[in-house]
Amino acid sequence: MLDMVMTVDDDSMGQMLSEIILNDQQFCESHVKLGNGKMALDYFEEQSKLPTNEQKIPELVLLDLNMPILSGWDFLAQYDKDFKSFHKRTKIVVLTSSLDPNEELKAEKHPLIFKYIVKPLETKHIVELKDDPLFLY
Repeated sequence: MLDMVMTVDDDSMGQMLSEIILNDQQFCESHVKLGNGKMALDYFEEQSKLPTNEQKIPELVLLDLNMPILSGWDFLAQYDKDFKSFHKRTKIVVLTSSLDPNEELKAEKHPLIFKYIVKPLETKHIVELKDDPLFLY
């Protein structure tokens, strides 16, 4: 079981569904829900100011790509630049409604993205993550 999963998504119903799936699968101890990429960057910024042993860094971020204020792509660019020390501690899984094959291809090539999932999050997605030896669950 993971200590923490963060969901970054402007869709409150999607957030609720993800939380139900995560709880049902006993996948994590806590679930942080943020509505856009800026809120996620602010969270990581606050954690970066704490001593390492006090930081609450999610092992998994479920990241939507299309959000107001700061998109998932913009979040990734800033996260890559400002929070390199967290990269090995956090896997990023894109959870998006986009069916654009070009966007999926871009995600597959992105070094910070572990997996691309088309919404909604389902039990099978969590099972796949648990079963993936590269996920290091």
